[in-house]
Amino acid sequence: MEVWDIKLKSDLVYEEKPVAVFDRKERVTHNRVVKFYKVLWSNHGEEDATWETEEYLKEVYKTFFENQ
Repeated sequence: MEVWDIKLKSDLVYEEKPVAVFDRKERVTHNRVVKFYKVLWSNHGEEDATWETEEYLKEVYKTFFENQ
């Protein structure tokens, strides 16, 4: 059994952060290449990893790629 140390805010919301990249893939459209990353999120296990676009990760989590 896993135990998570989750910091809840007063409105019972907690912050999710990308922790690691498990996989990468590219999808070619008509005129561009879209990069996707399978991301492990804080407070979740590998089975909950999600595919996110590079654009989204760079926009919302600006420092994430600096640590990779």
